Amino acid sequence: MNSTILRNLSLGYLLMPNLIFSIGWFRLPLSVLLVAGIVFIVVFHFRTENNSALSLSRKQTFQIAIISLLIIAFSGVGGFCFQAFDYWAHNSKYYTLFNNSWPVLFKANGRYACHYFGFFLVPALISKMLGELSGIALYIWASIGLFIGFCWIFVFTGKSYLSLILFLSLGGIGHLIKVVTMRLIGLNYHVPPFFTEIWPVLYQAQWAPNQLIPIIIVSAILFHDYVYLKKPERSFIAVIAIFIWGIFPSIVFVIIFSMLMLLRYHNDLRRLFQRKAMIDVLVPGLIFIPTFFYFLSGKASVIAGFIWQFNPLDQIAFHYFFGVVIDLAVLSGIAYILNLHKSANKRIVTALFALLILISFVRMGKWNDWFLRGNTPVLTLLSLFILQAFSVWTKERPDWYKLKVSYPLVLFLLLGFIVPMSQIKRALQENIVTSMLFPDQVKFTPYPYNQFEDFYELGLNVYSQQEANQFLGQKGSIYEIYLAR
Repeated sequence: MNSTILRNLSLGYLLMPNLIFSIGWFRLPLSVLLVAGIVFIVVFHFRTENNSALSLSRKQTFQIAIISLLIIAFSGVGGFCFQAFDYWAHNSKYYTLFNNSWPVLFKANGRYACHYFGFFLVPALISKMLGELSGIALYIWASIGLFIGFCWIFVFTGKSYLSLILFLSLGGIGHLIKVVTMRLIGLNYHVPPFFTEIWPVLYQAQWAPNQLIPIIIVSAILFHDYVYLKKPERSFIAVIAIFIWGIFPSIVFVIIFSMLMLLRYHNDLRRLFQRKAMIDVLVPGLIFIPTFFYFLSGKASVIAGFIWQFNPLDQIAFHYFFGVVIDLAVLSGIAYILNLHKSANKRIVTALFALLILISFVRMGKWNDWFLRGNTPVLTLLSLFILQAFSVWTKERPDWYKLKVSYPLVLFLLLGFIVPMSQIKRALQENIVTSMLFPDQVKFTPYPYNQFEDFYELGLNVYSQQEANQFLGQKGSIYEIYLAR
């Protein structure tokens, strides 16, 4: 598989839910225009630019596919293994799409559901065609997405499995140190007022695979187009496509895209006005306008502000130090060891570190989904620069693992794996196989899909009225009056 095929697969995976969304959520004349626009930009992007170094053999492709299938199973998608608490919402959203016509109207109040459904749309459509909700369809769809993302990681890092492991484990060291420190001083770990923590990819897969998977793919496209093609404007279609997959990551990706464009073309702005560059940016921008009004119809986040505006400030500062400051120090230390501060990409790496700090100062949502999901695009793209440098660094030093300077890298690698591996251990202990083999010892029941009529009812019963209200579209909005199907 070469980079051209991989890029086309990536765009196809991201845009397929957008096609379904365009048809199912907007009035017929508008949906036809949107579909035509998506088809046009896909054909326009179907170019034969290829880097022969960015390719995978059949054996490598098969191995990555197996790894992806296992990680998605361990994450809880499909209900095969232990599921984190967030699967209450994931499963209910999937059932809501299957059980209702589109666009979704909540029966309790007749209001439109305003939410990012991207991850569930293709499996939900398959389930509607089958006449029953299919956990297998959701599992396969998620596995395909993670497979595409991992293929990109693999080719960027010189086809190194060690780099892939490092990608999965970067971040989360501060959380580990915090838990260990609290136990050493005799304190029990307690849930913070809201989360300000950088979590590694493997741990994120346990909580939000619906947003993590497209984040990895979009980050890879941005990296590919900026580093290899030297044309970051080509990535804009991917940035626009991710909006229906996750709002907060999308906003951060727009900022990152703007940074990449500024760094690439600040000395030659005329290149932005060439025909191909204009099409790359303008057509996706026009396609996005109706979706923008759809999300604009939703209620604003119930809680928002700078983190120092909330109480108790001492607890917030404590969790911020361990969750953000320590991990930033670790990541910057790795970047320094790998000489990224001297590389050709030093400006964008510095800008990504600065962006990570800036978004950590803001809280949105009860548990701060803004940072939990918004830091992932920055961390993922930053990881790609780190891993590419790591690949070059190890090739130049065949005995790198014997060098003293490599000891911190190995330590960070091992520490980063402890938290996500604890989740994998639980998945191996609690799953459908162990529950059948050892029914007296293992009690495994995945969260139900259909316990509630829709995910607004789930929000009321499992979370809170405030959190349920975040899913409601505003009455009299532009979307409802002029655009809704």
